[in-house]
Amino acid sequence: MKWPTNNSYFYGENHDFAMWQQQVIAHAEQFSAQSAQTWLLFDADSYQFSVLFFALLVADKSIVLPQNGQPEQLTQCLNHADEFTGDTRLAPAKVTFSGEIKSKHIADIEINEDTVIRFFTSGSSGKPKAIDKTFKQLIQEVDVLQAQFGETLKDTVIVATVSHQHIYGLLFKLLWPLYSGRDVCLKSFEYPEHLLHFIELNGKSADVQDFTLISSPAYYHRLVQDNVLIPVKEKLRSCFSSGGPLQSVAAQLLQEQLTHAPIEVLGSTETGGIAWRQQSLSSIWQAFSPIKIKRDDLQQLIISSPYVDGGQWYKTDDRVELLDSGHFNLLGRADRIVKIEEKRCSLDEITQRINEYQWVDECYILLLENTQQQKRSEIGAVLVLTEQGEIALAEQGKFKFSQALKNHLKAFFEPLVIPRKFRYLSVLPYNTQGKLEKTQLEKLFD
Repeated sequence: MKWPTNNSYFYGENHDFAMWQQQVIAHAEQFSAQSAQTWLLFDADSYQFSVLFFALLVADKSIVLPQNGQPEQLTQCLNHADEFTGDTRLAPAKVTFSGEIKSKHIADIEINEDTVIRFFTSGSSGKPKAIDKTFKQLIQEVDVLQAQFGETLKDTVIVATVSHQHIYGLLFKLLWPLYSGRDVCLKSFEYPEHLLHFIELNGKSADVQDFTLISSPAYYHRLVQDNVLIPVKEKLRSCFSSGGPLQSVAAQLLQEQLTHAPIEVLGSTETGGIAWRQQSLSSIWQAFSPIKIKRDDLQQLIISSPYVDGGQWYKTDDRVELLDSGHFNLLGRADRIVKIEEKRCSLDEITQRINEYQWVDECYILLLENTQQQKRSEIGAVLVLTEQGEIALAEQGKFKFSQALKNHLKAFFEPLVIPRKFRYLSVLPYNTQGKLEKTQLEKLFD
């Protein structure tokens, strides 16, 4: 396929699409001169990543994308590749990004749609799980996003807090904007204050109308506690969120603070985008146009999607209440249904009930499995409290505070499935992708 030539402007680098295109072609010539076919690509800089990613595609090379740049992660993923490219501080590379090299001629960006991009996601065995996508599948999803939300993003600058190494960031932060000709700032805004400064600095320009924010539930949950973006809410036309459902309280607060709740996208590396919702309009999930949905007897969502196995039916780990052929309510994860002495319970339901408690801001519930024959497994809770909750904890002590919380839960659950162990943190540990670091939480109970 021929990549569209457009008028995208790169704010972080202060240059246009033509300059980016020249850099892509120049780096593609370097990759073409190498015999290696499959390349592991990691570069934390989104602009440099974009050049190397497209250069590999133009050179007709296969691409492997690790979840992050941790040494063990790269070592495991290098088993799937012939060579590494990207950040040379992490591994030796025969081809690296250079802002100095440019093609002497502007050529079209021609891409083989059947090129395979290998993603990695957390596997049940603890080792990264490889997921292969063709470039055509990624562009099919971009076309669907453009058809659904294109008018919403019209004449906006795309800003993001998420990484491009994962499919959500790759699609929303890079491919979709560059495919549809939108201006982008590919710097990652880790802190809301940095984003506020960028919008205030650039929002006064006659060339800039509004901004679209691509972020995660973890970012939004922190943002609502002290929303520094309120002064620029008129410039923030839309927000997107993915990686998990946004708490209804957070969605309501964001609507009050920014005049609209984020558009949430449900999906995974395996499935791509499945459905979307905007809680300021409805809490119900609406399947994207090419997605067919049904459920099994255990309420698990089953989808048919052009992004998965050629449209074959695929069972997800999400439990749903099916409302009609295109709409559903999300009930939680199937892998969050556990048994305590033959009693089935939903860890997600316990999470929901604890989050309703007046002094709890956020929590995570986990099963503490016991390998000793005489002892049963039990449930643990990791809590982040509100400011009032912190005061109550200091006044009452952990024992009395935890007992009060247990009494709240007794209205909903049998004693056997009520959490027996509680841990209190100032914040839950999220990684740069907005995903919860569950291993860290498990260690709190060792």
